[in-house]
Amino acid sequence: MSKGNALLTARSYLTILIGFLLGFAIVVWVEKQMPTRVESSTGMTLSKDFPPLPGARALTFDEAIWARVAWQYYVNNTQPNGLANAHDGEPWFSLWSVGSYLFAVASAKELNILTTDEFDERITAALFTLGQIPLNAQGLPAAYYHADTLKILGKPDSSAIGMGRLLNALQTLLWRYPQHAAAIRDIFNQWNVGALIENNTASAAAAPLHHWALATDEPRNSFGYRLYASHMLRLINSAAGLAVTNPPSGQQMIDIDGIMVPDEGLRTPWGRQPSLISLPYLLTGLELGFDAQSAEITWRIMQIQQRRHSLRVRKPPISTDYAEPAPDYVNDLPNRQPLQNSALRDATPEQTAITSTRTAFAWYALFRNSWSEALRQQVKSLQIPGKGWQRGLNLNNSVNDIVDADTNAIVLESLAYITRGQMLCLACLTPSSPSTSSAGATP
Repeated sequence: MSKGNALLTARSYLTILIGFLLGFAIVVWVEKQMPTRVESSTGMTLSKDFPPLPGARALTFDEAIWARVAWQYYVNNTQPNGLANAHDGEPWFSLWSVGSYLFAVASAKELNILTTDEFDERITAALFTLGQIPLNAQGLPAAYYHADTLKILGKPDSSAIGMGRLLNALQTLLWRYPQHAAAIRDIFNQWNVGALIENNTASAAAAPLHHWALATDEPRNSFGYRLYASHMLRLINSAAGLAVTNPPSGQQMIDIDGIMVPDEGLRTPWGRQPSLISLPYLLTGLELGFDAQSAEITWRIMQIQQRRHSLRVRKPPISTDYAEPAPDYVNDLPNRQPLQNSALRDATPEQTAITSTRTAFAWYALFRNSWSEALRQQVKSLQIPGKGWQRGLNLNNSVNDIVDADTNAIVLESLAYITRGQMLCLACLTPSSPSTSSAGATP
């Protein structure tokens, strides 16, 4: 081979090698721009500057109106069988959305939107229908159902996170409204809730080293939602208590603007990006009352958001809530599938990030300061009288116009918290007082 041909051959190899090194350098550079992650398995203690929790007060006239706008969603979307659609006009519900509905009914009762008779009628109907839904082979309710026929939609697998929310709601009903205790016990006599843990090979043994493994397609598979659901799932049995309270293997903390918060593990095509999820921690505060861990995480997330809000030179926003797609059940109900954006299902978290109505109201209820008031003001225009509250604002400030059960339930829970405190409260079992001087009958 001539010297010239040898150089040409070597040049092609050098080009490939240089391209590889350049690509590797880019990957290393991108990795260095990511926030620092550290392993952590220890609990979090409450900061000394954690603010006092606000006291109860009556709703203002505007707040009473907002509550009635939210309740109108359920007036429009309650099925004859007593359960409610998860999305406006779409005939499906999930375990999670049933929990939201039960909390919404309890909140409407506390806000004097519903009379005692109306409340009892709705809860009785809902509990009766829950006792009639078909179960999967493990004796558990499935994740999704058709709201008219109660047919299981999609795979018959249950949802541990959805079940956690539903159990939170049922436990609240047991304590606050004992007249429905017998119906709730009848449901548990039919449901094999222990199968949530027994069928989980990663946590079958009651040993601290075993972890709670969720299904790979669990839509809310993150540390925050695990922590929220564990508050009630731990009561299933002794094995459950150990499994669900043990953090996932490799749980990490992430440094965002000098504040350490749990890495929620949201993945994108570019790797694991900075992501915060506030909703499960906020729900803990609204429904069960904060524990030190959930309160501290919530406080840290709020500090990150406040700092970014007050910067003169803006940093890219970090959302704490994300639009959730409706379940895909086109093969089950081809004529009545939900109207949904298929692009949403495959989008990265950054593309589905929203300033959500539900979290804005929850921040407004739990931390009443200028930042939470400004956040609530952002979503004030998203109410549709006669229909309910829209989901939120997209990253480009366009309206995410979906009206769903979860948004309107959390608006009601937040406003009920303002008047009465957390939903499950052993020292709050006293007769309700009017939430506002203008409180009236259901619309």
